[in-house]
Amino acid sequence: MRRLMPARVHPDVPGEARLAKKVGARIRALRKKKKLTMAELGTDRRGQVYFEKQYVWKMETGRVTPSLAALSHIAKRLGVRLAALLRDL
Repeated sequence: MRRLMPARVHPDVPGEARLAKKVGARIRALRKKKKLTMAELGTDRRGQVYFEKQYVWKMETGRVTPSLAALSHIAKRLGVRLAALLRDL
């Protein structure tokens, strides 16, 4: 399976940086609640790597905007619906 790569934040898109930081903060909070490391979040339950921990860090700090495929993987790994990552942003 191929690795999922998040896109960079585009400073010329209004509100994208703010939104990326909010999504990242939500990912971090849920990851910590589930007691997963960044490396564990980047893999599936069988150990298949989807993201390196550096990309997880970049997503959590709002330095990159995760793709829909990346958010889908993260939601599955955290055991939440995709909507839970995006609700009330």
